[in-house]
Amino acid sequence: MIKSIRNLSLRKKAVKGDRMFLGYLVRVLPGIALVSLIIYLPGCLLQKRRFGKRPFVRHLVVYAFLGCCGSLLYLTILWYYPYITFRPYSYALNLRPFIWVREVYAMGAAKMFEQLLTNIVMFVPYGLLLPMVFDKLKKPMYTALVVLATTLAIETIQYFMGRSADIDDVIMNAVGGIAGYFLYALLRRAFGEKPVWQNAVRQTPYA
Repeated sequence: MIKSIRNLSLRKKAVKGDRMFLGYLVRVLPGIALVSLIIYLPGCLLQKRRFGKRPFVRHLVVYAFLGCCGSLLYLTILWYYPYITFRPYSYALNLRPFIWVREVYAMGAAKMFEQLLTNIVMFVPYGLLLPMVFDKLKKPMYTALVVLATTLAIETIQYFMGRSADIDDVIMNAVGGIAGYFLYALLRRAFGEKPVWQNAVRQTPYA
């Protein structure tokens, strides 16, 4: 029974992966961009009144971070709206790492690779922007802990929604977040002395 639920969950993930990217670009991204702007503008104006003008590139980085958080929230939690429920008929939980290696047949190798890649890529911007926005997260360990806490929170919520909570998703999300941090480190090494980079990561009162 547990295995059949697991296989059904894998097939649902495959269908979701087929429509996620296009649907996100066409229907979701413009809305997230607008909502992020609405959320950011009042704080931006307040910061300007209290602390003076900030570089445009700094505003752009913080705005991108808000959009990244909104994207993660939608793609992992709100995707099934209005069918979200916390009283599901069944629960699916996998705590066996790398079980997908033995269950490729349930989704197919190509679809499984696409699903794994999606889970990684989804968290790369998050790992990149965290240390750029928050000065205290410039150490890799702190960024990794925040990424891990985020993906664990997402999987916990998904479990109580009746969706599959999977340790493999946690691992792939964490890999993506860490990859994002290493991308940040490479950019800092290449452009750390450039004024545009210094303005982008300049510490702010809320960082």
